[in-house]
Amino acid sequence: MLLTGKSWRMPASGSVSDRASIIDVLLKNRNITDPDQARTFLSEDGGVWHDPFLYNDMQKAVDLINEVMDSKGKILVYGDYDCDGVTATAILVRFFRSHHADVSYLVPQRAEHGYGLTEKIMDKVISEAPDLVITVDCGITNLDTVEELEHRGIKVIVSDHHNVKDEIPAADCVICSKREDNTYPFTDLCGAGVALKILEALGKDGRHKVTSNLWRQAIELAGIATIADLVSMTDENRTIIKQAFRSMQDPANVGVKVMNEMLLMHGKALDETFISFNFVPRVNAAGRLYDSSDALDLFLENNPAGARTAAMNLTKQNDERKEIEAKVFEEAQEQLENPARPEKWSLANICGPIVVYGKNWHQGVLGIVAGKLSQFYNRSAIVLTDDAIEPEFVKGSGRSFGDYDLYGALTEVSDTLANFGGHKKAAGMMVRKTDIEKFMDALEEVSRKRLEQGSEEGNEDILNIDCELPPELLSLDTYETVRTMRPFGIGNPKPVFMTKDLIVSAVYPMSEGAHIRLDLTDGRSDQTLSAVGFGMGAYLDLVVPGDKIDIAYSLNEFCFRGETSLSLHLCDIKLSGGTGFIWSKAGVAEKLYSNGMPVNQIAKMAPGEDVLPDMIPHEADFGTCYRAACKLAGEGSATVDCDLFAKLVNVSSNDKITPFRVKRCLEIFADCGLLRLGSTGPMRVCFSMLNVDQKVKLSECEAYKRIMNEQK
Repeated sequence: MLLTGKSWRMPASGSVSDRASIIDVLLKNRNITDPDQARTFLSEDGGVWHDPFLYNDMQKAVDLINEVMDSKGKILVYGDYDCDGVTATAILVRFFRSHHADVSYLVPQRAEHGYGLTEKIMDKVISEAPDLVITVDCGITNLDTVEELEHRGIKVIVSDHHNVKDEIPAADCVICSKREDNTYPFTDLCGAGVALKILEALGKDGRHKVTSNLWRQAIELAGIATIADLVSMTDENRTIIKQAFRSMQDPANVGVKVMNEMLLMHGKALDETFISFNFVPRVNAAGRLYDSSDALDLFLENNPAGARTAAMNLTKQNDERKEIEAKVFEEAQEQLENPARPEKWSLANICGPIVVYGKNWHQGVLGIVAGKLSQFYNRSAIVLTDDAIEPEFVKGSGRSFGDYDLYGALTEVSDTLANFGGHKKAAGMMVRKTDIEKFMDALEEVSRKRLEQGSEEGNEDILNIDCELPPELLSLDTYETVRTMRPFGIGNPKPVFMTKDLIVSAVYPMSEGAHIRLDLTDGRSDQTLSAVGFGMGAYLDLVVPGDKIDIAYSLNEFCFRGETSLSLHLCDIKLSGGTGFIWSKAGVAEKLYSNGMPVNQIAKMAPGEDVLPDMIPHEADFGTCYRAACKLAGEGSATVDCDLFAKLVNVSSNDKITPFRVKRCLEIFADCGLLRLGSTGPMRVCFSMLNVDQKVKLSECEAYKRIMNEQK
């Protein structure tokens, strides 16, 4: 059970009083202050486009491609198995087919070949007998295999967007903005974006023309990939996506048209949310479970019937992926919640990433499961399974939570790893089976040291809020104003707003209690606001009509029976659990207490308040607190904020407990052997209940005697 809130960060801009100033605030929060830059950012067509020949080696690549095409040579496009690699492959293959060139394509299988142009797939590459190999969305780190192809007399163009390691491959041409001597002005195109620029360069060159239909198809595919690959939604990427959406109103690519017809519900907007949650998972499912042939068929097919067959196959594979993912997630949870799990790696005792290992888990879902575990437990997470190719190793994928630098931590424990790569938020790794325990111990030691030194915020969930909006600005007009900032993503996150002092008039469960919906008023007007908290079903036991709350949310629309209304999608809720020093300064009081300051001294820091009775547990607290702990943890564990724990008790009983008293009760329970307790922050605890055969007398525990004695 997870019952935690977020730390809200407000910029200096504060609140706005009229709709016209909202965009100014949003632009300022994204460091866009120059008027010309702002106009470009908000322009309908994106406004930024760079000459493809600014890329190192682009002219050489165009010349080489034309030379091979003119001589009727064979071209092999080598891609990657994810959405970015598949669309990049389709962009170039479609160009070559439009000119009846001798072209084939090859995409590796994740489990069999691994990522990139590896030794494991070189036999297949060579068996194609190409005169020219063009890599898309990969190749920049494959120095040895590129060298081998060149040694065999095969020309190679590497096009990629990933980070360069020590040197670039000795290919005929290397088109990658991450190379050290880069001359291209934007470094964050995805792999399909780079393929699009190659196509543009070929069209500008003119020896082999690019038709308007072919260009529209390429723009559509590059737009989908740009959203899928989580690159920055700035600069040229905004232009690609905006032009892609414009083209996709009546798609040029048959596969895109079929997918939209199948998935885009009537009245729903064609936007980055639709692409991210409906389109991309289906394309990625093929590469995760099998190979990417159906995904490539979708984008390369000219016959609607054939494209529909490919789309239906992708949907089936995506459904299968969901089942596999759910099973792995469930088994990972069972592993984490198992009382037999070594105590040093229990959720209550670790401050670093949770690490789980399953012998036969599917490699294609490890990253997704790691992300779900991270969100479920508010912890960074790593998921390991046996490597399909090298049985003495396990392969893993990790996702970070909060401000935890996952790649940095792996770098510090690299002596326990066979290989690793990634960035701050996501990483992959290989560990020798005999070193798994060594790796886990080292990772926890590094994480604990970082937390103690205060070098990062660890598991704290930070919510960046753009500004405060008064209730009277919450309208469809404001929603439409905010929409002009789209597309949203990295570098341009979806705006999050905050509104204070709203009154709860009604509370509704959704999806059997998984979600919550609130009706809210400001107490001054007749306006009723609808707010939905997806995955926030735990708040059903916390929020009651009449509560005054602060909410953080994004603006959305809700369409029903032809009517469109404003819907607030909740990011977090600040509850009015209590007032005064002991509630507003609970974290401060806890830090002082943990540093050894007596309770009676802390109580004196609340001028004009007698807070000592609110800091020492009452006899009634123990029963209500223990019952609440059992409900929260169940057979597993719970991570909760003490203020939300206190609010839960206050709603369910007449015991008006405070967060400080909750923490003291839990410490006493832990000392008496009733539960296993750990802290991941001053007022955030993680605990699991222990089976106790005999009755426990709290008053005989040392923690009870010490804490209860502090009121004197």
